[in-house]
Amino acid sequence: MADSGSGGFPRMIRGSVVVQRRRCGKGSCRCTDGESLHEATVLSYSEGGHNHTVMLSADQVGPVRAAVDRYRAAQAKLEAQANAGLAALLTQAKLEAQANAGLAALLTRRAAATRRGR
Repeated sequence: MADSGSGGFPRMIRGSVVVQRRRCGKGSCRCTDGESLHEATVLSYSEGGHNHTVMLSADQVGPVRAAVDRYRAAQAKLEAQANAGLAALLTQAKLEAQANAGLAALLTRRAAATRRGR
C-alpha cells in the first residue's frame, strides 16, 4: 500500500498534472468558437500501454503535484544510482580486460623465449 502524506494523499504519484482545454459539445456554449475552451486540471498517467486521466479538484492539485514531484525526484535519484553502478561495473570490466591482455602478452613473451631457448 502507498505511504500517505499529509491530508491522506499518497506520498508519491506517478504521472503528470496537466491542464486540459476542450469543448463541452453544447451548441450554445461559449466554447463552440474554439477560443474560450473549458479547463480542467487532471492527473495524466499511463498503465498497460493506455493513457488515463483523473480529474482533480482545486484542493487536490497542490498535494498531487507535490506527490508527482517527489516521485520524479526519487526516480532521478534511483536513475543516478543505477548509472553509477553501471559505470563501476564497466570500469571493473575494462580493468579486468586490461589485466587479461597484459597476462596474455606476458605468456606470449614467455612462450617465445622458451622456444628460442630450446
